[in-house]
Amino acid sequence: MITDPEYEEILLSKSVTIAGTTAGPGEKKHGSVRVPGLFADGQPYEIPFTVYNGVGDGPHLYIQIAQHPGETWGLEGVYNVLSTLDPENLNGVVTFSLPNAVGFRFATYFPPQITHDINRVGKGDPDGSLMERMVDTWWTNFVEGRADYVIDIHGVPPKTFVYYEDEGVSPGIPSEVAEKSERMALLYSADFVQKQLEAYGGGSSFRGACVDHGIPAIVPEVSPQGASITERGLRNIMVDLGMIEGEIVLPPVQYILNWTSDRKANSVATNVGGCLIPKVEIGDVVEEGDEVAVIYSPRTFEVLETLKAHRDGYVSTIRKYPVKSAGERVMSILEILDVVKNNGL
Repeated sequence: MITDPEYEEILLSKSVTIAGTTAGPGEKKHGSVRVPGLFADGQPYEIPFTVYNGVGDGPHLYIQIAQHPGETWGLEGVYNVLSTLDPENLNGVVTFSLPNAVGFRFATYFPPQITHDINRVGKGDPDGSLMERMVDTWWTNFVEGRADYVIDIHGVPPKTFVYYEDEGVSPGIPSEVAEKSERMALLYSADFVQKQLEAYGGGSSFRGACVDHGIPAIVPEVSPQGASITERGLRNIMVDLGMIEGEIVLPPVQYILNWTSDRKANSVATNVGGCLIPKVEIGDVVEEGDEVAVIYSPRTFEVLETLKAHRDGYVSTIRKYPVKSAGERVMSILEILDVVKNNGL
């Protein structure tokens, strides 16, 4: 028979505490990380978070959104999942945060020292720049020694996809980290994913820092229409990890594409100024030499240039604003590394 002190000890061992907020087994708790002394007006830097501590054993999944404050299109999908998540029916732990709450408040980078490069300082630095100190706060409170998997949700129009890192980009990391990252990326249920085969230029991303420390991680880039994909993807991942019950729902075909830092290698560009009419759609698979767009004169309406695919591949982006100058990139065609039918999962 378990005595009261023994029961309390069991509860304590299964409790999760973040920044002074403790969630026992089967509990959901809201809290905030508060860091004083960062801003000139004396107000603390604050990160709101929620912890869902399941009754059963399982992994710790960390989800964050809007480190780039305008990239919030996945938030509705997160809401649909977490607003109905019952810790009594959860195995493991889910932590969610808005890491850049001050930027989220205004839907812009703020204060001026915060830029898009907040995702190029790795895991941050407690003695570094303002951005580095902020990212260090995310890392030390939500990831380090805690998270088993990380989903860092970003956003970009017009079509949802997912970034992840291939084996070998982070030296010395076990292959299973890349394998788990790829599995999560496909489970997110977008039509295509981009595999990073080389290191980012200009600094390590937060996702990259996770992988560098042996934590599988992905970055979904969620489009304005991507809420349903995010909802389905988060549920798929949690089902696959054994955290919740349910069915995995995936598109019949997914494409694994080659991410490269050399944008020119992927781009179709104009040689003459004019107006654009695309002849393909995002998601089309093209062959080298296929007609993909025309440029016409808005003065005479004659066709000035026919743009053709420079490689076999997948049309991943189209810049549809019609007015183009010479040398402007109008679409990206990425190399197809693999075609996954029924995901093979």
